[in-house]
Amino acid sequence: MVGRVLHALLLGVAVFLLTFAFAATAQAGAAELWVGQSAGCSDARTPAQAGSAATPWCTLTRAAAQARGGDTVHVGAGVYRETLRPLSSGTPSAPVTFAAAAPGVVIDANGAANGVKMIGVNDIVLDGLEVRGASGQGVWLDATARVTLAGLTVTGNAGAGVTVKASSQLVVDGSTISGNGGAGIMELAGTSGGRYTDDTISGNGIDGLPYNGDGIQLGGVNSLVARDTITGNGDPGPYEHGVYTGASSSGWTIEDNTIADNAAAGVKAAGGPGQVRFNRIEAGRYGIVLSDNPAVVTVEHNAISGAAQHLVFLTTGTTAARARLWSNTIDQTGRSADSGDASAVFVNAAAWLELRDNLICYSNPDSLGVALWVNDASRLSTLASDTNWFCGTDAKGRDFAWNGSRTTLDGWRAAARADGRSVDSAPPVFAAGLIVTSADLGAGVGDNLGLATDLAGAPIPASGPVDIGAYQR
Repeated sequence: MVGRVLHALLLGVAVFLLTFAFAATAQAGAAELWVGQSAGCSDARTPAQAGSAATPWCTLTRAAAQARGGDTVHVGAGVYRETLRPLSSGTPSAPVTFAAAAPGVVIDANGAANGVKMIGVNDIVLDGLEVRGASGQGVWLDATARVTLAGLTVTGNAGAGVTVKASSQLVVDGSTISGNGGAGIMELAGTSGGRYTDDTISGNGIDGLPYNGDGIQLGGVNSLVARDTITGNGDPGPYEHGVYTGASSSGWTIEDNTIADNAAAGVKAAGGPGQVRFNRIEAGRYGIVLSDNPAVVTVEHNAISGAAQHLVFLTTGTTAARARLWSNTIDQTGRSADSGDASAVFVNAAAWLELRDNLICYSNPDSLGVALWVNDASRLSTLASDTNWFCGTDAKGRDFAWNGSRTTLDGWRAAARADGRSVDSAPPVFAAGLIVTSADLGAGVGDNLGLATDLAGAPIPASGPVDIGAYQR
């Protein structure tokens, strides 16, 4: 028995040493390779000969065929009319890197299907490149893992800027994805663990077609969309959004983004479970739409404002919305259409809805809308609502609608059997970011929901009452 244990230990040590030696060899063999468009470039060179800026290869195609794990391909300024397709994988500690050596490195697909194409390769880094001119997707990733797109500009491609399929741990960071015919980033089914952070995603999907023109479209699981600026995406109409999460997606987090002026919703949240939190969402046809949620989506500590049909719209496709709205500030300042119902929060259909500690206002002086509208009570299965601050501009205080009929807070309480501790008033005065600067009816009257920080990052007391809305004041 002792001999078998000792043998196993020695075998484990040997495997570890061999793995370490292999990794060290890969690192030691890492090459600095060069691509450039000088008169002396040549694709006939060996990797050893292409190891200097003075003796580069001419094309990315040659570099992509030769680069191995740990290698860095430095790309000189110029327009490369080809498709970059890496053929070898790196490792997590020794990726294959293609990096701009100076500003002005452009991959122009020149009408080919893709500017960058990766299939079945892992641990690739692209840094500082511009990708344009594809008849399909600017960047196409299929069956990849641990690909990083850092500081890219992806623009002027006929299809999506970046499409990822059946891949894991894609990072798109510090990049500009703009002016592409399809979605800015399209994540298809089978994708997991995507990280889309600190990006500018704007003006995508303006191609005259009604679908697939979102800023970011999530179709996988466990994705993060954080600290992005997502503006002006989609053709006019109800179908193209700033961020769209598909009905089969789950485990995603959309946080700390600025989302404004997208064609339909700032966020269309289907699927779930998921979280939409700490975002600033403005204008568009809707602020947030919730629909087809097999599990609860939590909408927490967002500032949602502007002229819209509805700023939060709960509805159904094949499955009714399931949502938790906690500690948001929602202020509808106008209408996106001259007719039809208007409200800060509109419930068309919801299997489950919880409203807690929200400041919900219809502040448009036309008095034609309400703070909270339930269109058909038979389509609202479960409602839990309390400690909210509602406000509106109706002279008779009818800041609610139940079964499509306007009513006061007292009428709402009797019909909905909710909001016993909530308050209703005329709209307060808001400063930038939807911070209340007038008399604050929400100060210290909210329930503690166990949340850690507010929209501004201020800590929330661990016990006792809290302030209603997105901010602790």
